[in-house]
Amino acid sequence: MQIVLPPTEEEEQAPKEDVKYIPPYGSREWIHYWSEFEGDLPTPIDVSITGSLVYWCPELKWYNFDVYPHKVKLTNTGFTVLLGAKWRTERPYLEGGPFLEKHVLSQIHFHWGSDMMEGSENTVDKRSYPGEMQVTFFRAEYMTQEEAFKHPDGVVMVCYVIKYGVNSDDRLAWIIEGFPRIQEAKTSTRIGPLPMSHLLPMFYEDYFLYWGSLKTMKGDNYVLRWLVPRTTLFASFDQMKEFRKLWDPWDEPNLKNFRPIQDGEDRHVFFINPHWNQYNSLLPISRIPEPSISDLSPAYKNNLWMLPPQNAYMLPKPEEEELENTN
Repeated sequence: MQIVLPPTEEEEQAPKEDVKYIPPYGSREWIHYWSEFEGDLPTPIDVSITGSLVYWCPELKWYNFDVYPHKVKLTNTGFTVLLGAKWRTERPYLEGGPFLEKHVLSQIHFHWGSDMMEGSENTVDKRSYPGEMQVTFFRAEYMTQEEAFKHPDGVVMVCYVIKYGVNSDDRLAWIIEGFPRIQEAKTSTRIGPLPMSHLLPMFYEDYFLYWGSLKTMKGDNYVLRWLVPRTTLFASFDQMKEFRKLWDPWDEPNLKNFRPIQDGEDRHVFFINPHWNQYNSLLPISRIPEPSISDLSPAYKNNLWMLPPQNAYMLPKPEEEELENTN
């Protein structure tokens, strides 16, 4: 017979180890759980259907991307092209997908290389592409991007690969049109304004997600979620050439500004809601422009007067209002 002695006074006063809660597999919380172990790993990395983990999430929902901004500002920072926009009322945001909370659009910037064989930060199936457009979103409750960077669930970077296309991409054309006015570093210009749906290919499935750090030039390290959609942009040779005409801070052409690829280090690369053919990790260039899947947010739907004049086409026509009132 085994005799169990009561705990000593020292044992009773000793701090008890916390039991680590692991969210159930299949939940969105389980994706976030891995930020603790993989959030500090370096980026960018190679993504591929091969070796990724198929994972199912609710559909990603896009709100207010058809709403015209009040103004759009394009800046040559000397290291990249930065696009920022301001709305008089509610800005575009994402919900659903792997997100537990609303994430609002913050800014957009670009990466490119010295020729058409390089330029994208993330590689896909071990292949580089001429460029990459990175779109920053942050969790709405943190109010600002600066505050959101301090939290592991604060910032999401959506990374669109830019493929080579024989023809120019109209989605990039209105951005590149402003480049001659910002050739020098630290200069800005106004463009558009056009809604963000005129630039961003929207998707609700078929994308990769992984955790990794973003190291700034100041030496700060931030934990981010990185999304790489299978849907891409494309650019002609002449369009990509315009990026390389921009100057760096030393008044030299900024020929390339992409970071070197890093080891994946066996981190999880989630393949969210696969749908289309899976012979290649990126989808082919669409011959017909994809229709917008953006919806108006409840705030706009309940207050249509907030819409800018350019969105008058979204307002119900007088005969539709009469029909609605009679019903």
